[in-house]
Amino acid sequence: MSISLKQGYDMFIFDRETYCKEKTIQNYKNTLSYFFKFMEQDRGCSISEIPLDSVSTMDVKKYVVSLRSKNKLEDHPFKPTVDHPITKRSIKTYSVDVRTFFHFLYDNEYIEKDIMKGFKIIKPEKKLVLPLFQGEVDMIDHLFNQKTYRGLRNYCIVHLMIDEGLRSGDIVNLTTRSVNFDENYVIVLDGKGDKDRIVPLAKRLRQPLYKYLTFHRPYTSEHDFLFCSLNDPEEPFTLDAMKSLFARIKRETDLKRLKPHLLRHTFATSFILGGGDLESLRLYLGHVSIETTQQYLHLANLYSRMGSDIYKLDGIFFRSYYSRFT
Repeated sequence: MSISLKQGYDMFIFDRETYCKEKTIQNYKNTLSYFFKFMEQDRGCSISEIPLDSVSTMDVKKYVVSLRSKNKLEDHPFKPTVDHPITKRSIKTYSVDVRTFFHFLYDNEYIEKDIMKGFKIIKPEKKLVLPLFQGEVDMIDHLFNQKTYRGLRNYCIVHLMIDEGLRSGDIVNLTTRSVNFDENYVIVLDGKGDKDRIVPLAKRLRQPLYKYLTFHRPYTSEHDFLFCSLNDPEEPFTLDAMKSLFARIKRETDLKRLKPHLLRHTFATSFILGGGDLESLRLYLGHVSIETTQQYLHLANLYSRMGSDIYKLDGIFFRSYYSRFT
């Protein structure tokens, strides 16, 4: 007897709850909800009434075609629709999650046929992302009064991303024990993909971080996260607070392309320009595959020919490269 699409989904989520992070599980729920809504509209009934073995490769293809005709954030439960098409990168994400869902069902023998076998995933646009230039980082830094708790906290957050290559998620998970001044490193625990990594502490960050931890970070009894909410120190700094911080920086500097990941992108590009090797960069960024890291080699070669004044990591490590532009 065939189970329903809803029952297959419940089995999938139950399986993911045994080992995935809550954020990953929520992402699966969000992306798969679009597919289920399409199936309900197409079949005229709820997913509880759709037999799992009746779903075919053609259904998935029709779903992807429907995505290409939608606007960004259309059907989103909370955010307003944006007046331009959904990106190919988003379509790829939705398609990959549907593929993961049906591969799980096939591997666990809930369906007899692997309907995603040979299914071609759309390739996203490859856009050239300009890293931050020295003058742009200077402009950002001028927003932060390092004599105040707010200013020093925000300076440390920004420079942990641009000088250490940390993600937004890494920042909010740092604790007061994450920075080792004696051994000169930052340890990132439970990063993306549950990976731990150690990143050398940049020279220009030592003093601001030490000052922040010693004199400015409020005492907290409820948590030991490195960064606290400005409104209530007993609440940790969150991803929503990160979005608000970068929205303010973007507004006050008029840097239209600014977003948190651009700082990590700048770190990686500058590291290669400075003479760093790909394997070290892979470890610092926490990439599983060297192929993911190799994109920065291409970008660094391009910017090297341009002679662009890209933000420089601590010059003591890269004298051979940066001396050409000084």
